[in-house]
This record gives sequence, structure tokens and C-alpha cells, in this order.
Amino acid sequence: MSLITARTWNNPATPEGIAALRAQPGFAGAMRASATSLTEMYQGGHLLNWLMDDRARLLFGYLTLYLHYTRDAADPTSGLTPTRMKIMAAEQGICSSGRTTAMLSLMRFGGYLAPEVSADARQRRLVPTAKLLDMLQARWRVHFGAMAPLMPDGNAMVTALDDPEFGPRLVVGMSERFLAGFRFLTHAPNLGLFAERNAGMLILASLLTAGEADDTMPPQRAVPISISALARRFSVSRPHVLKLIRDAEAKGLIERTGAGGERVIIQPLLADAAEEFFATMYLLFADCARDASSGVAQ
Repeated sequence: MSLITARTWNNPATPEGIAALRAQPGFAGAMRASATSLTEMYQGGHLLNWLMDDRARLLFGYLTLYLHYTRDAADPTSGLTPTRMKIMAAEQGICSSGRTTAMLSLMRFGGYLAPEVSADARQRRLVPTAKLLDMLQARWRVHFGAMAPLMPDGNAMVTALDDPEFGPRLVVGMSERFLAGFRFLTHAPNLGLFAERNAGMLILASLLTAGEADDTMPPQRAVPISISALARRFSVSRPHVLKLIRDAEAKGLIERTGAGGERVIIQPLLADAAEEFFATMYLLFADCARDASSGVAQ
């Protein structure tokens, strides 16, 4: 049984659109703002970080909201239930049935989901709390704020975040594009190594923002790196961070230099992938925001 009912969407991140965005003088500043805020929002040990620090868990949060917001009042089997979430997670290759159960339990424990009060207990329907949407809203404010100067209607997108109907529409629009096949890593495949590892994107963001004030973004000169500091900062083990760094070097994404490899040079492959990723994200967010503002994604 497939749960995918999403419409077909045009890919908002065309090569021409990505190139034009990357060519804007303010693009490097937007990248820096987004990457800096991602690391600043991290608070060690919080459930929030466990939910949001890799691609699969972030998608999981979006899709729980999607199932809730697309609930059909005339269909008692619709909405967010453990069974429907297991089916969707399996269909999309996000996680196994067992991990879906664990994730839902953890989100309930953290106050992000709650059981619906219903006369029909057989449905076991869950509902997201305001805490879950607030978590995404905080991330949206970071990225929409960073990209606003790059878009003619960027300030309007930031303002739209205050509309209580905007967030749910934005979630549905983003989720439907994912269900229709949109993938960030299609445009930035060389980021896959970081996107699929716990805290990988946070570690990448730390490297991107570690350059000196007069360097470019991404930095061209060597930046300092401490395996121990990154492990402590993002609540992962030293071997986990070290393997990520070694794997990235083996793939030609970085070069370790200096005594003991305490500095890293971001190679053109990784610099290009990072720019592609942020440009793709900004174009996707803008496309979804415009639809959400006009009421298309309902």
C-alpha cells in the first residue's frame, strides 16, 4: 500500500537558477549566516539535536507533520499513525520499521508528538505538538533570513513565517516535492558523505565557517580542526569524527595539513558541493514559500 499522493512538481533548482544564485555578491554572506546559525543552534545532549542532526531524522520530522496536515476528515484511517509512518518511511528508504517505532516513541517522550484523544482507540493516531513546528520554524527563520537579500521577495517570505497557516503549507509543499523525487544530493552528491553521518553537516558547517575574516566562503586557506573539540561540541565520539575526516580526505574533499593534521584545506570538490547545496536549499525554500503564501500547498 503506497501512501504517496503528492502531485508532480517541477524541480525549482535548475542549473541556471543555481548558477545565477551563486553568482550574486551576497551569496557567500548568506552561506556563512546559514552555516554559522546551524552550529549555534546546536545544544549538546538535547533531544532536538538527535532528531535533527542527520538527513533521515530531519526528513522523519517533516513527514510526520505531512501525514498530519494532509489528514482527510472523511477518512478515519488517514493522518499520522505508527502504521502509516512505517509504510512511508519504508517507501522512501528513510528507516526501518523498528527504527520508525523507536523514533515515534522518542518524539512522544520529548513532547514533539502526543496521542490523539479519540473515541476510536484502534486508530492509535498521533498529533504533533506546537513544539515540533516551532523547532522547524527556528531553522526556517535562520535560512529565510540569510537568503532574503538574494530574492526580490525575500523579506516577504520572512514576514510570512508569522502567519500561522504558512508553516503547515510550507511543510506540505516541501514534503510533496520530496515525495515527487526532489533530492538535495542530486545537485550536491559530494556532500553525501557528510549528510549521511551523525552530526556530519554540523561538522561541515564548522569547517566552512572556520576561515579567517579576510578569506573567502567557503574558505580557500587552511582552517584549524580539532577532532576532540568537534566530538565534544556535537556529542559524537572521536573515532566517529576521525573516520569522517579521513573518509573525506580519501575522497578528495579535504586535505589535512600541518603537524598532526591539525589544519584542513577544503578542496574545490567540497567547496563547489557546499555552494550547490546552499543554493539548492534556498531555491527550494523560495519555491515552497511562494506556493505556501498563495495557498497552493494545502
